[in-house]
Amino acid sequence: MKRKLSLLFFLYIFLFSSFTCKSECEMQKNRELLKDYFLCCCMNYGFKTTDLVRIDRSKTVYFDVLNYTLPALQKVDSLAKSFISTIEISSYENKDFKNIIMLSIEEYRSKNVDQFIKSMDVYMIKE
Repeated sequence: MKRKLSLLFFLYIFLFSSFTCKSECEMQKNRELLKDYFLCCCMNYGFKTTDLVRIDRSKTVYFDVLNYTLPALQKVDSLAKSFISTIEISSYENKDFKNIIMLSIEEYRSKNVDQFIKSMDVYMIKE
């Protein structure tokens, strides 16, 4: 009898940990996709004059595959727009251009964005 209880206990622990790991892995995957969406939005706002929306459909694809409700996508979009508006003209090599890609990647990798993306978990659609 003790052996059966021990076996059931370990089986329960194994199944529970597998389920927890799977849901945590899915959550992390969704966060990474939302973070990628942030970078995509930065590119769209940063290169507004090139009209990326017409020549690249990445933002639409992310919109379709993300497991978040619309408010999360709107907040990420707003964060990207706000960030891009803070980028100033660079004096690097006296060219007077903006370093949009480089600065967007730096922001994408920042703890600030990681924390923001994690805060969007409340908008994640549970499967």
